[in-house]
Amino acid sequence: MGLWEITPKRLAWYLFWFSSNVALYVYGFFKQKNDPGLTLLNSIGYSVYLSRGAGLVMCYTCTALLLPVCRNLIAVLRTTPLRHIMDFDDNIYFHKCAAYANLFFTIVHVNAHYQNFFQVEIKLFSALPFRAWQIHYMTWAGTTGHIMLVIMFLMHTSAKIEVRRRKFEIFWITHHLYFFYYILLFFHGYGCFVKTGKGECRPYNNFYYTVPVFCLYFLERCLREYRARQFTALIKVVFHPGNTMEIQFEKPSFKYKPGQYLFINIPEVSRVEWHPFTITSTPEEGFVSIHIRLVGDWTKKASQLLGCYQNGISKMNSSQLPTIRIDGPYGAPAEDFYNYKVGVLVGAGIGVTPSASLLKSVWYRYYRKAPMKLQKVYFFWINRDKEAFEWFHSLLATLEESVPTSFLEIHVYLTGKLSVDDIQNIVLNQDEEMDPLTELRTRCHYGRPNWDAIFQSVAAANNSFGNAEVGVFYCGPSPLAETLRKTCKQVTANGGTKFVFRKEKF
Repeated sequence: MGLWEITPKRLAWYLFWFSSNVALYVYGFFKQKNDPGLTLLNSIGYSVYLSRGAGLVMCYTCTALLLPVCRNLIAVLRTTPLRHIMDFDDNIYFHKCAAYANLFFTIVHVNAHYQNFFQVEIKLFSALPFRAWQIHYMTWAGTTGHIMLVIMFLMHTSAKIEVRRRKFEIFWITHHLYFFYYILLFFHGYGCFVKTGKGECRPYNNFYYTVPVFCLYFLERCLREYRARQFTALIKVVFHPGNTMEIQFEKPSFKYKPGQYLFINIPEVSRVEWHPFTITSTPEEGFVSIHIRLVGDWTKKASQLLGCYQNGISKMNSSQLPTIRIDGPYGAPAEDFYNYKVGVLVGAGIGVTPSASLLKSVWYRYYRKAPMKLQKVYFFWINRDKEAFEWFHSLLATLEESVPTSFLEIHVYLTGKLSVDDIQNIVLNQDEEMDPLTELRTRCHYGRPNWDAIFQSVAAANNSFGNAEVGVFYCGPSPLAETLRKTCKQVTANGGTKFVFRKEKF
């Protein structure tokens, strides 16, 4: 993660998250230390205070782990005024923050308890009717704690990016051990290990917030499973140049907005794998479509199953088409596109998919003269391979014919190498009305865009729109995202126009 990821909202999250963790730890530490009823237990030493403080924070982080992955809850929250305080598109990042905090305080908690057991044998050997090993393995706290440690080890090691990419099934299966982890957490304090000399219990009472949040997440998963099993009809599969597959389907219960994304599962490929893809259609089209670049094991198996290695549209009849399950839709930054007077859409390779959905929506709204705040759109598409421009060629050609450049500007860039034949074709036909490479009226640029000059030009033209905020929406590789974010900050700092950078995240 680069420094460019430190946004004001994320900085606010850091301050809240770290301060709340530290505050809870200090509270738990001194609550244990200053409790007169726990004098005997506290005689063990500081390791008792450490274990109690860390245990309290662990309950808090376990609760925070689940909230960011409640997708439907996040989808609702990102439409509320809270979106001005927190970036709900960063939900997976927040989930990781909670996971690392939980791991850290688990290490503190466990090591402190091992020190406690050692001190019990030394200082309280004659005062207690049981031995440290019995606490270790024969109490609810000891037994559940050790099993939870094993589950955490499996979940954290399988969550590494290398495992997720190569063996997604392992990641999926081990992450679903969360159910048993939380059940063990709920029973971790059963029997009340921490008691006063009079036998009074001193619990954390964490179940008041851990249990309701767990139930919320469990209901969320049930809702997603129910929704995914609603009727879905696969109607068309298209194999595009550039090793890309388009899937079109109908699902009456599926209501979405341009720029949103979904999760797809094909049980005949893998029952456990759900993959996110941006929706490339628009609600006015009457069907839902996604474009999938065939680069991984799952995508290649799916394309073979769907008969998509034959050029063009799949020849299979309806009885041969496999079952697909769709979960979603879910909100994305592109949803906010119509909140700006001036919008800049940037797509790199297959990252053009959110822009495709939004451009289709723009065409429908412009054609119907629907009222909208949006007054100017700049579209930039950067590709390494010339074949990729064919994915949405018909869409761009239609936009060129029906939408004036005063409202929509299209810019396409090719960064890959050209063959000798392609170069000769460009030289011989460079004076034609259509670009010889893309067959669009818009001329193709060769090489990488000069973003400084481009954004300066957008800022200069923005005077006619009252120097309104410019929304920059990007989907693609992270290195270009860093460049765009820095350029937005730099141009904004020059004064006049504020550029707001938004990046798609899954």
